[in-house]
Amino acid sequence: MRRLDDLLENPLLVCLFLTLLITTMLGIGNILIVSLLGLLLCLAGALQRPGKVDLWILAPLILYNLLSMASSWRTFGNAVSGYASTQMLYPVIYLVMACLDFSALRRLKGLCAAWAGAVAAVAMGRFAIQATMGSSGRLEGALGNPNALGIFLVIGWFALIGCREDKDPFPGNSFLPFLEPLLLMAAAMTVSMGSFVAMAAGILSLLYRKKREHSYQEAFLYGSCLLSKASLGMGTGMLIYLAADRTGMPWLCLPFLFYGCAMVLLFRRLETFLEAFPKMAAAIPCLGLAVGITAIAARPNAAATFVERLEMIRNGIRYLGMKPLLGVGPYQWRILNLYDGDKYFHTYHIHNLFVHVGVEMGLPAMAMLAVITIRILKKEKCAAGKAGFIAFLVHNLMDTSFFYMGITTAAMLSVGEPGHGGTSLDSKVMGILWGGLGAGFALQLYYLLLFLN
Repeated sequence: MRRLDDLLENPLLVCLFLTLLITTMLGIGNILIVSLLGLLLCLAGALQRPGKVDLWILAPLILYNLLSMASSWRTFGNAVSGYASTQMLYPVIYLVMACLDFSALRRLKGLCAAWAGAVAAVAMGRFAIQATMGSSGRLEGALGNPNALGIFLVIGWFALIGCREDKDPFPGNSFLPFLEPLLLMAAAMTVSMGSFVAMAAGILSLLYRKKREHSYQEAFLYGSCLLSKASLGMGTGMLIYLAADRTGMPWLCLPFLFYGCAMVLLFRRLETFLEAFPKMAAAIPCLGLAVGITAIAARPNAAATFVERLEMIRNGIRYLGMKPLLGVGPYQWRILNLYDGDKYFHTYHIHNLFVHVGVEMGLPAMAMLAVITIRILKKEKCAAGKAGFIAFLVHNLMDTSFFYMGITTAAMLSVGEPGHGGTSLDSKVMGILWGGLGAGFALQLYYLLLFLN
């Protein structure tokens, strides 16, 4: 209880957690809310002592937003109508995180996992209510989109793994095991193929890191237990979804939901069983193949969707050199695609982060994101944290999760470690950064007031 009180008494920790809660509900963002939130974070950060910041991440992140503003200004005559008006929150979040020590960052990761578990529980509860009323469908939750919810839960799952393996765990570490099956079941119920592939990439990264740091036998046992839990959790979620969506009687999912509740309550015993019987732990992951085949069968259009996204990326690559410095402008690719004679894809975002940014904000902005990505991948950090980032990265190579503020915020809070390999900034430099970012949000608010009036 005392550690929980200490957590709540840390104002920056509370501010960042509230930021995650708010951005999760905002979708791709609300300029008014984000501006107010940015001002609050700038004020809270300015009152704290400066910490270490990784300039190879902060500087490209700020430059990316400045280039985005310039692209918006050239296209719309203002810097508010584009992406920077909301994405300017990301460098503020990173700077606030730099004011936290490593212990506080670990606790922040635990809060991210807890929030992802809460989102999963609420989404599944709503799913059960809808099933009793005779309706069904893929799980969407607070993010309003199955694919977005899927990767959000995957990031939360890796954050949870990192917390449970941490030597200085989240104060509520005792209840984190109960969240793991919730996250896995809910992720499966989104039937998001992109999230499943991203999760697999993260798991492979995690297992590779374990193999590099431990013996082959230890890594094998760790991987067997991890894959067993993932197979059982996601297999149960898939059964719940299929019972609701494919039987014609959605209420039939209720027995499987009760089974899922039992799994949540007994999950610790399951872990004890897997540790006591390693041969069984090695055999259960074979069920994962059945889960994967079932997921593919449940989404027969997945292959066609994947091909369409490749076509979309190919279409976007055509425009990479059209205006290389600042791109064609925010939200302009959709218009170009409408009139270019190619297939019209009915979306604002190319389903590849780097191609989309290169097309709409220019090659320098794309290069800034590439620098950030390489820097994060090169940093030695928590294995589960890096696995979560790899999952986020892989998903952005085929989807648009970067543009959902809650997803990117969750990735930053659960993965970011500004002080690791960072540079100490004096109070004057930090004051300039806080003042500049705060002024940006204040100008956005002023513009909105003028526009609304």
